[in-house]
Amino acid sequence: METNELIETAARFVNNTNANIFLTGKAGTGKTTFLKDLANKTHKNFVIVAPTGIAALNAQGVTIHSQFLLPMGTFLPVRDPSGEHSDGARVFTQYTLTRKHPLNAVRKQVLRDIDLLIIDEVSMLRADILDAIDHRLKAAKRNYNQPFGGTQLLMIGDLYQLPPVVKDHEWSILRNHYQSAFFFDAAALRESGFVYIELEKIFRQQDNVFIRILNNLRNNLATEEDIAELNQHYRQDINKNPIPEVVTLTTHNYRADDINRSALDTIDKKSFTYSAEIEGDFPESMYPVETDMQLKVGAQVMFIKNDNSEGRYFNGKLATIKDLDGISITVELHGEKEELVLRQEKWENKKYTIDQKSKELEEEIVGSFMQFPIKLAWAITVHKSQGLTFDKAIIDVGKAFAPGQVYVALSRLRSLDGLILGTRIDPRVISSDAQVINFSKRKDTQTDLNELLNTGQRHYLYHLIESAFDFSAITMQLRQRNSDKLSKTEFEDESMRTALQNIELKFNKEKENTEKFRRQLFGLIKNTDAKLLLDRIEKGSSYYTALFETSITELFAHIAEVKQFTKTKTYLNFLLEIDQLLNKQYIELKAIGYIAQCVLEGTDIDKNSESYQQAKSFREKLLSMSDAFAEDKASRSKRKTGKKRKTGDSSGKKAKGETYKVSLGLFKEDWTIEQIAEKRGMSASTIEGHAAKLIGDGELEVNHFMPEDASKEIAKAIASSDGKGIGSVVAALNGKYSFGQVRMVLAVVQRGAKK
Repeated sequence: METNELIETAARFVNNTNANIFLTGKAGTGKTTFLKDLANKTHKNFVIVAPTGIAALNAQGVTIHSQFLLPMGTFLPVRDPSGEHSDGARVFTQYTLTRKHPLNAVRKQVLRDIDLLIIDEVSMLRADILDAIDHRLKAAKRNYNQPFGGTQLLMIGDLYQLPPVVKDHEWSILRNHYQSAFFFDAAALRESGFVYIELEKIFRQQDNVFIRILNNLRNNLATEEDIAELNQHYRQDINKNPIPEVVTLTTHNYRADDINRSALDTIDKKSFTYSAEIEGDFPESMYPVETDMQLKVGAQVMFIKNDNSEGRYFNGKLATIKDLDGISITVELHGEKEELVLRQEKWENKKYTIDQKSKELEEEIVGSFMQFPIKLAWAITVHKSQGLTFDKAIIDVGKAFAPGQVYVALSRLRSLDGLILGTRIDPRVISSDAQVINFSKRKDTQTDLNELLNTGQRHYLYHLIESAFDFSAITMQLRQRNSDKLSKTEFEDESMRTALQNIELKFNKEKENTEKFRRQLFGLIKNTDAKLLLDRIEKGSSYYTALFETSITELFAHIAEVKQFTKTKTYLNFLLEIDQLLNKQYIELKAIGYIAQCVLEGTDIDKNSESYQQAKSFREKLLSMSDAFAEDKASRSKRKTGKKRKTGDSSGKKAKGETYKVSLGLFKEDWTIEQIAEKRGMSASTIEGHAAKLIGDGELEVNHFMPEDASKEIAKAIASSDGKGIGSVVAALNGKYSFGQVRMVLAVVQRGAKK
């Protein structure tokens, strides 16, 4: 399969299946480009994480430890307290992770909303940390039956590059649970399995001899002839006579720092220091460059960020400082004669959160780092060279200490013509990890990718149906209102006490129907009757989205009322969890017909499709009416949870009934609801409440506010609602009329019933 075809297949696996994927490939095969394109196109809710701060910045994501609130140390996939395993080392287990490092409500919301977890630079991820991620996702989603709580994983990286870091005392503990420290030996991943996709076409190198040598180094097959070919590029005098406009790649930080410091000291010119501007939360481990950068005219620097505005430079591009004044920096790009005045660049530290109104997963910027996007670059470490490309470089890897280090260094070059060796390559330091090589052989035994894709798409249909047409998670959550502190939240008003119970009853009534419906759809998948399957899905979607729209509307109204009271924080947080759960499944129901069709036809899924937009517009409609949801009832409970929230100074509070008289006078002068609200400094929903009370008292007629045919239509809907509340009436009318209008007609109905 050609590389472009492989990339398309990989994208199809992500979007049209629920299979976990390991996307790998040699240096320069396009893994980073694939990630950027996917992030812009996938219809799934995703977060991007990486093992280190710098890797997270490069991937435009967050660190694994910050996203999942993992403590530093060793994780064991057992439930026992850590003391039984640690012998004084920093060890945490499933038990201690839950008890000592609990997630707050916001983090739980984010994890519950994730459909796709993208892990970049996965070669550096340890198996135990991946199992910790598994535990977090299962707990947040309350789904312990599926690996990662049912979340799909996309893991990107090259195992022949930098391995995970495991200290000897850590491995002495981990070896009892894992075959190796690499991510692929995680217990959760062994349980779930994954698809292995390797991009093979190398875009960086075109030198066939060099490509052959790199492949042999990668696979531990380097011959004496390969080593001899490389060592022909050794220059004994290179350290005494550095080459202008050439960077040295070395194995250790201290070595790179020494080279850069010595080279800078040899320049007999004034030194200038440029300080970074750091705002908010930006951990030191994520600093992309030095906070205080010392530079001189004539210094060799390297860009560590792409120029996104004009495209003049890219990450890894070399330049020479031409002018400094302590404020600005002018450089000359290597290979070009034009000078360039640099601008400071901003790096942002972000976190994922849930917008409490839209319930959509979004990025929140929590800190920033502002500095010029360069660093001294007579030398850099092999570690920091990952992802970079050089036409020419001095390779100093005589003291290579990790498997794959030599391969990483050499693969930064485009060809052998650009290779200069500062030390001879010793065959003893070029080995790749045997466990990695054995693991890579899985690709050879794996079923054909096209066949796996077809199977994965069929399984994804099962997953979609199971997720969309199973309401057990909702009923289980709603049942919690009777437990612990939630059961103690009481309201005097009957409709408030029974609001959740009514929603739960609706879904319980559908339990038997949904089970039958799912079995029917599963049978159609097996029989490969695509036309009938899509038809049944569409009908089921229409039926159940109506149920969800009514329930979400009623929940909105209940939440708005609860917000009027004090001492309800715990209960309110619970309601917001229910809201998120209902909203997510509602979107799934709206989109399932469209997604199923795309999966069956093998077409791309557009996250801006009509079905997604309809789901968003429904919620936006509810949000626009949210101020009108809380009905202005006369009686409130005298308990702590029933005290109405104070809205300001009560010293000038009007006598009971006086506020309605003021509104009545203005209504009789033909003021509109909006005009009265503005004049009195109140919300329109409050004035609508006044209107409803005045109508109920016989002071005003409902047709003062709406045409007769409208009031008759609303009255008919009220009669058909079986007393389920205003929310259900609004939903039954498809939002044609506002809560305030329904409340006014209800006042007429209730007045008639009293007579």
